[in-house]
Amino acid sequence: MLLSAKNRLRRHRFWMTLLLLLGGIYVLASVPLCPHGKQAPPVVLLYQHSAAALEVGAAKAEILVPHWPVTVAGYGPVRANAVEQTLPLYARALVVKSGDLALSLLSLDVLLVSEAFVGEIRQHAGEVLVVPVHSHSSIGGFDARWQVQLAAMGRFDEAQYQAVLKACLQAIEEARQKLQPAQFAWEETTLENWTRPRSGDRVDARLLRLRWEGEHAPIAQIVVLSAHPTLVQASAAQLNPDFPGELALLEEKAGRGVTLVWPSAVANARVALPEATPQSFAQKLHEHLQALWPSNAEADLANPKETPKARQSAEHPAVPLEIHHARIRFALPAIDTSRLVPQLLRGPANNLLCQGIPAHAELSVLRLGDLPLVAVPFEVSAQAALALEEAGLGRTLSIANNYLGYLETPGNVEERAGESKLQYFDKTLLQQVIWAAQARPFEGVSKE
Repeated sequence: MLLSAKNRLRRHRFWMTLLLLLGGIYVLASVPLCPHGKQAPPVVLLYQHSAAALEVGAAKAEILVPHWPVTVAGYGPVRANAVEQTLPLYARALVVKSGDLALSLLSLDVLLVSEAFVGEIRQHAGEVLVVPVHSHSSIGGFDARWQVQLAAMGRFDEAQYQAVLKACLQAIEEARQKLQPAQFAWEETTLENWTRPRSGDRVDARLLRLRWEGEHAPIAQIVVLSAHPTLVQASAAQLNPDFPGELALLEEKAGRGVTLVWPSAVANARVALPEATPQSFAQKLHEHLQALWPSNAEADLANPKETPKARQSAEHPAVPLEIHHARIRFALPAIDTSRLVPQLLRGPANNLLCQGIPAHAELSVLRLGDLPLVAVPFEVSAQAALALEEAGLGRTLSIANNYLGYLETPGNVEERAGESKLQYFDKTLLQQVIWAAQARPFEGVSKE
């Protein structure tokens, strides 16, 4: 009987010790350690402005897969390994030069990029704006952040990192070698019922095209639209750039110049066409762009209802294109996992998530003539993009130069609605972005 009592006492001590140990670990893990949420004014890291003669060059370089199999990026830990590719993956570069202003605009047939990756491009090739197409069926393994490896990209592979980097640098260098005088133009149209909201009740249904024309032929264009590139099955064992890559190839074959495809308010926009494939959706977009391709000014004036909203420097060739570009650093608000985990785990989850996420981020603002663009490192919802436009910041470019989750409106964050469960930061994130973007030092541009 005495021995049994001693055994019960030992077991009791063991479980008490274990509970105290786990409690201590929980308390320590819950102590706020994240450096985020400290108020600081935005800082303009770089500003370029020019109204001199415009020169543009464009090129593309294939991302040569270093070995097979490779991870297919875009989905959670159970992800496919690709043993082949259905289409080549490209880095496409458009180099813009005007006086002392020099800027490379890149489109990448990948899911996302990191700030460190973009920083390395800048070290070798100067100022750049990198906007991935956000294909969920492209090459993974080239982002070293553990959160990204776990959530979407797979285990980091230095060879894959170097392959993507090499393609970017090669495309920029070849584009620089092709610089030539150019005229800039842009058009905007609407894709009625082509997409639907994954959450909420609206999507950005507009398509924006920026184009640069040489003396004898088109040089390049950028197509901006909101549609999540998830038309390839998640289990597919082939790399595929999804509809952006298919569209770019169709447009280039049609003689429209090197074609970059950039995501706008992509967070909650899904392709709505029945049984859509990357090929069928790209073909439909291609036909839509063909119908919009300008023939001559007289034809446009004769059919005003069929002509998209357009502004272009070519309308007034004597007036040079005025370009503004700024890169701005801003403080990120507090990490907030309240929409991801139960309240009991919120403290440890905040601490875990913030590891590897710096307390500051960067955005870019670009103005080409009277066309303003704001490029942010988030997947932006339609409602958040509308708020950015209402603040006077222009059209949104998503996941530019980095990836830091989603961007929703404060109201949706408070109500846990829309895409807010995938926003890593508290409800003040959108206002922080607006405040930062309004720090642009553009001459004659309101800083509301």
